[in-house]
Amino acid sequence: NKPLPTMIDWELFRDAYRQEVDDTWTFDNTVPPTMGYAFDDNNGGPPPFYLKRGAINKGPSLFASRNIAKGELVHDGTNSNVMFHNALAWRRFIFALPRNRACDMM
Repeated sequence: NKPLPTMIDWELFRDAYRQEVDDTWTFDNTVPPTMGYAFDDNNGGPPPFYLKRGAINKGPSLFASRNIAKGELVHDGTNSNVMFHNALAWRRFIFALPRNRACDMM
């Protein structure tokens, strides 16, 4: 029953990425990472889902925050993904995180 990442956790992930992988990367999304991310098909607002703890003894789950139209795009990772140019960069990033948070990234 691990808690969901907080804003402090997200800052830790971002700092580790900048330090170990790409110090020029900017995380400038208008939506805080605890709420998801903005993408063009959603007019810059958060996605139509949210992450929360699911049933007892289950991990995090996605829940709809509104009705979702058939065929509607609800995820577009192009603005929220980070790139690892090789396996060594990924390893440096993972090993820069506290052990209990490194598992969240795998």
